[in-house]
Amino acid sequence: MVTQVTMPKLVENAEEATIGQWFKQEGEPVAEGEPLFEAITDKAAVEVKAEGAGILRKVYARENSVVPVGRVIAVIAEADEELPAIAAAPQAPKSAAPSAIKASFGARRLAKELGVDLATIPPSRPDGSLTEDDVRRAAARTEGPAILERIPLSPLKRALAEHLRHVTQSVAAAFVALETDFSAVEAALPKLSEGAGVPIRVRDVVLHAAARLLPRARLLNACFTETGVAVYQPVNIGLASDVERDDSVMVPVVRDADRKPLAQIARETADLLERLGRHALKPSDLADATFTVADQRALGIDLFVPLLNDRQSAVLGISTIRQRVVPRGGQAAIAPVANLVVAFDHRVLNATTAARFLRELRDAIEVFNDKDEKTA
Repeated sequence: MVTQVTMPKLVENAEEATIGQWFKQEGEPVAEGEPLFEAITDKAAVEVKAEGAGILRKVYARENSVVPVGRVIAVIAEADEELPAIAAAPQAPKSAAPSAIKASFGARRLAKELGVDLATIPPSRPDGSLTEDDVRRAAARTEGPAILERIPLSPLKRALAEHLRHVTQSVAAAFVALETDFSAVEAALPKLSEGAGVPIRVRDVVLHAAARLLPRARLLNACFTETGVAVYQPVNIGLASDVERDDSVMVPVVRDADRKPLAQIARETADLLERLGRHALKPSDLADATFTVADQRALGIDLFVPLLNDRQSAVLGISTIRQRVVPRGGQAAIAPVANLVVAFDHRVLNATTAARFLRELRDAIEVFNDKDEKTA
């Protein structure tokens, strides 16, 4: 049976995506449900699985190609099956000069990624052809300090950079911060984890508390549009997570977080982060966040101001918990304290509204009660 592989719609507003890499090459067998290729937008990098079995007979769109949603990019079929006639993706016309330069495919691809003109590079081989090493040496030659290495941008890194450029240029960002005592939370976690049958983390408690507050703090669960401020109905909280590959960030989403008990949130966040580490998230796992939590406690930093996500008015950052001196009952005491930060879009809300939400969040954390959460 012939299976046409098309570019899926990864997120609601995406009309195209980049092919990061093919996990199979032409002529290799493919099993149904096996990862076939990586598709990347500014919001997600997703392993797309094969919807049919057979042989990857033809690939029409190569790695790093930007492809419209719905376009056929490959065909899976048996060896003796006739392939349907499919128009190849249109190619930009090439000038005669670059094609006259002798260079390997890898050297041409690297030159494009690094922005190096092949015509300016002296070849190192006797036959006059250019290698990838020639391109790297040319890229390192520039005015100013010597460059040790120029790392090419992967499709995921390039998409993230474009997303951040758009956000930083269009959003009027500001932030408020507040020290928060986590004594009650840390004291309750062991018993809560035992009762839930799953480890409950500080991030789960913060996410749960924020989700309960957001239906009342409507402007923090909203976004700016040209026709007005759009207030979201669901409370879908994204968990911003660093990704070692490409030194980038992805944001899996806990949906309807305000309606879920703490134990369920803990199970969902653990599952999402585990699948993130295996690059096994689905497009739906990364879509439709209305608010974001960025947990950076592991970095050992005292203040972290996260960047806003597109189509969101606020993001919450959690810094490292440290033992600090705090006033308690008129006496000095030692307590686990961390800075919480709310970065917000000033076009949607002001500092007073952001600070009110942050104070209420701090109060909920500092009077956290494990008995209440068992039935929440």
